Amino acid sequence: MCRNERLFCRCGRNSASLLFRDNLLYPEILVNLYCPLCRDQAVWNGATMLRDCGWILEYDLEGAQALLQQSVKAAVTPEFLFDEGYLSWQGFSPGDLDLNTALHRRLAPLIEKDMPLYLQSLKTEWLKHVAELKAAGWRKAQAA
Repeated sequence: MCRNERLFCRCGRNSASLLFRDNLLYPEILVNLYCPLCRDQAVWNGATMLRDCGWILEYDLEGAQALLQQSVKAAVTPEFLFDEGYLSWQGFSPGDLDLNTALHRRLAPLIEKDMPLYLQSLKTEWLKHVAELKAAGWRKAQAA
């Protein structure tokens, strides 16, 4: 079971939907979240931080290591936590959950009219979105 949380960035102007794989970590493991508008407030530390398209995630690696020591044998790094989904975006980017919800709502009238068209539209639009994220350099989209 995974946990999902919405956390606000340091300046409070933006939020991100985050995934906590296997419900092993808690939100406080993310010490700071910086959006593109407040990322200049961050004092970069590559040992505890990860950059993704203008966003910066700062992790409490000691806390994460303590919580994951029984289940994870790999070195706990920001890249590991993010790439393995232990504490990363819910989706490919911070706003994917909202975008996906809006897409389903917008296409919902097709469900009763033409289910195959609804499903094809969902697939087409989502694949277009993922291609755009990939082209923009979003980390999780690169593996898609």
